[in-house]
Amino acid sequence: MGPDETLAQLVTTSGDRLLRLAYQLTHDRAAAEDVVQEALMNIHRSWRRRLPEIENVEAYARRAVVNEYLRRKRLHASSEIVTERVPETGRASAEQTIVDRDELWRALGALPARQRAVLVLRYYEDLPDHRIAELVDAKEATVRSLASRALIALRSPRSQLRSTP
Repeated sequence: MGPDETLAQLVTTSGDRLLRLAYQLTHDRAAAEDVVQEALMNIHRSWRRRLPEIENVEAYARRAVVNEYLRRKRLHASSEIVTERVPETGRASAEQTIVDRDELWRALGALPARQRAVLVLRYYEDLPDHRIAELVDAKEATVRSLASRALIALRSPRSQLRSTP
């Protein structure tokens, strides 16, 4: 199978999953679509030169999406605004749940790119540390450290995640 057919099959079988991953990283549908599109274009360019033997094409594409997200974060400063804190309450109303989720997304958006990538891959994609380490090109200990620092930042009431008035 050639690069065009292989890529078409990848998009058919895993396109939604790649888009979901990108959305969880960017929290913006348009940006997620751009990340996935650019990652797939990079894959296609690479495969047109030489189609490598890849055991798990979906994992290869997932890595490309994470790499593209991290590349973009290195190039562009984040412009997301973060709320003051995420309140901890008992049972919340539907409206409060939406507000809490929005605050969490904003707080995630204020984290450095690698910390956000680690949390998304760990808690949304449910990947083990060794797979996350492969995807973000780090050691397992670094993944645990990044996750720990990110969670501390999310929990800290005096964290840097506050928005400025």
